[in-house]
Amino acid sequence: MSNIVKLFRFKLSYPKILLSIFGQAHYFLIAIFLFKHDLIDELDSPLLLDFDFYFILLLSVLFSITWFLMNMSLTTVLLFLSHDRKYEDGSTIFINTMFYSIAYLTISLVLNYFMGLEFKHFVIFAYSCLALKVVWNVFKGILKAY
Repeated sequence: MSNIVKLFRFKLSYPKILLSIFGQAHYFLIAIFLFKHDLIDELDSPLLLDFDFYFILLLSVLFSITWFLMNMSLTTVLLFLSHDRKYEDGSTIFINTMFYSIAYLTISLVLNYFMGLEFKHFVIFAYSCLALKVVWNVFKGILKAY
């Protein structure tokens, strides 16, 4: 089966996409509250009436959207490199990458917290883990081809 046909057979429903995005947004929200103290200090007492609170929520959702897009790119790369029949639809690979991404975010939060680093270090560490996974799988696929 050609790679283009594999890509078109990979279907995601809107609830699955929203669950993935909002399911990981709370990791970024926790990271902002733990590591971005100057932004948290600007919050007023009634949180639901504070514009800065909604800005923090929007920021965590935007980080989660970029995280989701990186997971989709990883799924696409793995789908192209896979020659196994059980991965033709891509849903198994997508679920695996989502579990890996939750593990990456959890490890990034814990390490960043215990090392006493800032928010930018959390973002760099979290996104670099996912980027390294993409590079590793491309490299592994090239090695399998030879």
